[in-house]
Amino acid sequence: MHEQSPLPAALAATLTDKAREFGIPGLAIGLVAPGRHSVFTTGVEAPGSERPVTADTWFSVASLGKHVTACAVLDLAQAGALDLEAPIGRYLADLPAAWSQRPVLSLLRHTSGLPEYLAYTESETVPERRGDFMRTYGSMATAFEPDQGWIYTNTNYILLGFLIAELAGRPYAAAVQSLFDRVGCVGATVASPQWTRDANVQGLGITGRDGASARREVIGDGDISFTAQGALVWLQALLGPRLLSTASMTTMLSPAPLRTSRPSPYGCGWFVDSLRGAAIGHHAGHYDGWTAMAVLVPAQGCGVVAMCNLAPGNTRAVRYLAQFALESFAPGSTPLSLRPIPDDSPALTARIKTQLFRNGTALDQDCFADELLHVVAHGSAVRNVIDLWTGVEPLAFDLVEQQRHATHSLRRYRIRYLERVEHLLVGTTPQDKIYWAWPL
Repeated sequence: MHEQSPLPAALAATLTDKAREFGIPGLAIGLVAPGRHSVFTTGVEAPGSERPVTADTWFSVASLGKHVTACAVLDLAQAGALDLEAPIGRYLADLPAAWSQRPVLSLLRHTSGLPEYLAYTESETVPERRGDFMRTYGSMATAFEPDQGWIYTNTNYILLGFLIAELAGRPYAAAVQSLFDRVGCVGATVASPQWTRDANVQGLGITGRDGASARREVIGDGDISFTAQGALVWLQALLGPRLLSTASMTTMLSPAPLRTSRPSPYGCGWFVDSLRGAAIGHHAGHYDGWTAMAVLVPAQGCGVVAMCNLAPGNTRAVRYLAQFALESFAPGSTPLSLRPIPDDSPALTARIKTQLFRNGTALDQDCFADELLHVVAHGSAVRNVIDLWTGVEPLAFDLVEQQRHATHSLRRYRIRYLERVEHLLVGTTPQDKIYWAWPL
């Protein structure tokens, strides 16, 4: 049983001040820890609005919703309706040959090598029907064979949306809503960013539903909206036995093994990592005026969802606010609790910093392993090797954690700015080439 636990006044005041400093009009945070939970809100429902954010204000969470799609797929798998190792073409007959042999699990993990459909020009409109989507994008070339590398592509989750509808025998939205209903999560629904705005303006409340998204076929890569109270209930379900089995949760939060024998720190709908040896999941989302961030720490029974009504440009701020709130609520649960450690390879650190804070300059491909060279070769401006440069030099770039393995090392850096702290997980080969890089 979880008891409502208001945030300490000092923490609430700090979060409010930070939201204002970051220019966030409205912010909602749901927090869960063993035996207690809390909801925090500040600001207004929309820029220029006078309506205050409440626990029942809707927020679109964009790509954070991918883990909900993953939950629906894993739920079908644990019910025996599909084999995660089977090729996606076993279940979807309209896929091109180059796509159809990719295992379902490789789509969940973004190791399928499928192309990014969002590499379209801004003048194009994404089709809403499955057949139109396949006719428009089905000829796009794959980037690599399954599990040769990792590229975050929304195409994977659109196809998983098709898969859910096909096997459930009903639209994606209805299948996902049944998961929310199963765990009593009222403040959660499948909806577009625009519906979410309109629902707040019109006062539709937590029972409001988006009829257009309920009918849409091209869906699954992020069309989820939560209220703060709904996000709280959903977090509790993820951390308990009511939603997925222990085996399914292990699959969800296990890194993808690549053909190089190195892990890709992405599971099913979550970036996956370990903190002091315990698994954590995290994911952000930002699109069309909304930004969200979640961190899940099953070993400690805690988690956070932070959501705001401003995007783009706010991902780093909301990522920090989520970690700051969770660390304050459940000390030791985030990388913020780590202390700097001696750097055993300052030359490697300098090379990492140069390549990942490159300020738009060209990559030195000699610094990267095959896993990331696949991304470079893919050539899409939508997904490429991250460039963390923000126009401001960090105040500090410190090594705070390191895991050494036979095939790789994982190095976590703390990046300190005047107004926030970030963390960066970098995977390197025994030859000191970078094969993974992603911020938290």
